[in-house]
Amino acid sequence: MEQKIVIAFILCAIFVALPFAVSYAENHVGSQSVELPSTTTSNPTNGVYYVGFAMSHEGDDVLYVVPAQAYVEKPGALVTVNVTVKFKHAQPCPYSDWRITVENPKNVEVVNETKTELKDSYTAFKWYTVKVLGNGSLDIVYHYGSGCPYGTEERVTIKFYIGTPNENVLNQSASSPEEVLNTTSLNVTGTVKAVNLALRAVVVENYTIEIRGRWTGRTTRA
Repeated sequence: MEQKIVIAFILCAIFVALPFAVSYAENHVGSQSVELPSTTTSNPTNGVYYVGFAMSHEGDDVLYVVPAQAYVEKPGALVTVNVTVKFKHAQPCPYSDWRITVENPKNVEVVNETKTELKDSYTAFKWYTVKVLGNGSLDIVYHYGSGCPYGTEERVTIKFYIGTPNENVLNQSASSPEEVLNTTSLNVTGTVKAVNLALRAVVVENYTIEIRGRWTGRTTRA
């Protein structure tokens, strides 16, 4: 049985180079260049270490939050959390009541937030000021508009710590925002040997492709 699959995944997905014919076309979400928050972690900013980023791409849109972790010297310190949403479809859209919220605060308090701002037709941005009371966490949630067929929510959990991160944390590698928020369409033709839904991976011939993002498949019977 021969299957044709069309795989859409973010550039930071790890995949093995395929020796068979592969054609791909890059499709940048949005047409304008948007300055995104930095993920630099080597030096503290106002006594805060900002470490990495968190990203969710379960539906068509992408939620991107900086930092993934924040370390502060003592309780009561303030951390700035930057939130970016990249839309697959230009705004405004028919499902216009989408929103960005925070949920499940643990040992943290949101003391300020900006209004959500559209940087361009494909990019929304806002930031939160979070007071860290102790080791804790906070969920950042992007809710798709009511009735939207392209997703329900994107959710990430940001961690907060009292103390200084160790060298392993500071030296961890991360993809750039541009890599995360760009998408690639990849057309592959071959015999599908296995599909692992838990690992979000598919085996084509003797090659395993790990998928991060959304993917759809179409089966053609010989």
